[in-house]
Amino acid sequence: MKRNRNHMKKILLLTTALGLVGASSLTAATVDVFITGSTAFRANVYNAAKAMYTSTPNIYYADAAHGGANGAGTAKTAGWTMTGTPLASLTALSGDTLVIHGLFTGSVQGLQTTEQGTKLVFAAPSLTATDNQNADTYVTNVPTIGFSDASASSTPYPVPGNFLEEQVCVQPFVWCTSRAASGGVTEVTNITWEQVEYGLPVGRIPLASWTFQVGDTNKFVYLLQRTKDSGTRRTETQGAYYSYSGTATMPTYMYDVTNHAVYTPSVLTNYASGIATNGGAGVIGTEGPGLGNANMGWGFGYIGGGDIATALGDTSANDQCISYLSIGDSQKVNGSVFWQTVISYNGIWPTAAGPGIHGNPGVTNDFSPITLGYYPLWGFEILVHPENTSTPGSTISGQDLTYGQLGDNTQPASTGSFMSIFNAQSFNNGNVATVGSIENDIILSQPAGATAITLAAMSNSRPNVGGTIYPAFQ
Repeated sequence: MKRNRNHMKKILLLTTALGLVGASSLTAATVDVFITGSTAFRANVYNAAKAMYTSTPNIYYADAAHGGANGAGTAKTAGWTMTGTPLASLTALSGDTLVIHGLFTGSVQGLQTTEQGTKLVFAAPSLTATDNQNADTYVTNVPTIGFSDASASSTPYPVPGNFLEEQVCVQPFVWCTSRAASGGVTEVTNITWEQVEYGLPVGRIPLASWTFQVGDTNKFVYLLQRTKDSGTRRTETQGAYYSYSGTATMPTYMYDVTNHAVYTPSVLTNYASGIATNGGAGVIGTEGPGLGNANMGWGFGYIGGGDIATALGDTSANDQCISYLSIGDSQKVNGSVFWQTVISYNGIWPTAAGPGIHGNPGVTNDFSPITLGYYPLWGFEILVHPENTSTPGSTISGQDLTYGQLGDNTQPASTGSFMSIFNAQSFNNGNVATVGSIENDIILSQPAGATAITLAAMSNSRPNVGGTIYPAFQ
């Protein structure tokens, strides 16, 4: 296969800002795929990537300095790498070792770095580390694939002509309350479109809009927000008809889990959790620092939905906060039972179980309120990647695989390219889910509580993020 001449040089580069050391164990028979983007969808990508191998791959997790966590990671760790023998159906990679690198920094940032060829620091197969532990080797490379919870056209980074945007599945979202043991937030069991539309530009909503008591006019429920590179934030704000640029001046409130207090951030300082006494830390979370902690360039807010889940998890009466999260990130709010803090939207719940979603991990295999068009808090999960069908044998710039090896999901799975398997859709493949695909992984996860919906299950659609829902089939 054709290789990028600079491949072996690039993996030996030292990144001073992040202390990159060591050399990669990649060989001439290795094909690398670098994935970035959506933090809300990171667990789905991780699980689907594992299924791209003939047997369980060796997995190494990025450490905390590289967007991961110190110690053994999980499907929700923001940085990792997998290596092994690809599925036999991946005929375009036959005879190669497949290495998939993941670094999830946020949807909008994922679109930007993938489309603009911005280099990130990914975990690489380790030389000495034990499988399922922290990586000891890192590689600097441009992303191959960028995932986003919102279409590229709804962001400042529409897809350029040499890239393709593919729909992957439907990503459900929900509103969640904090776990405060007392206070007005305990009375919040539903939120309306009007409350959201009012609350976003001011960052908080008077408790009186729920209790209808004059005495609650000056008591507030605060909206915790993601940084502006978040696709979750994009679907939230567009659902209230605010453009991406229209979110620029929206205020941000944070919650100090150490001192149990809501505060307004004052400095672009990054901490793992909100701490007002450390200069009003304005960027909370450790996910995907990239090169030079790129998340710092997107304003105040929480980097990942999991960081908000931690903030909502405080049982102090001072935690009078709510937030908009993916169904995956809302699954457990800092140790709570499954979906304990999810509330309805305009009186409608995301699953057929209604309020029975609380405490029941298996109820999310029936998303009929979404698939039938009643519950509107969802977006198409998409991905972008380089595309050149004219010269499929040429090597992709900044990668060590060809356009033909990468392929796209419009091809039948029998093509054996990476994307024809990874993002295979059953309606392109004889109405049968493809082993190794994200779609198949979603189907397999349903009994335990799926956190995404296959495109084939949808009987309605929408033309854009937050747009009007209409029947898919006339």
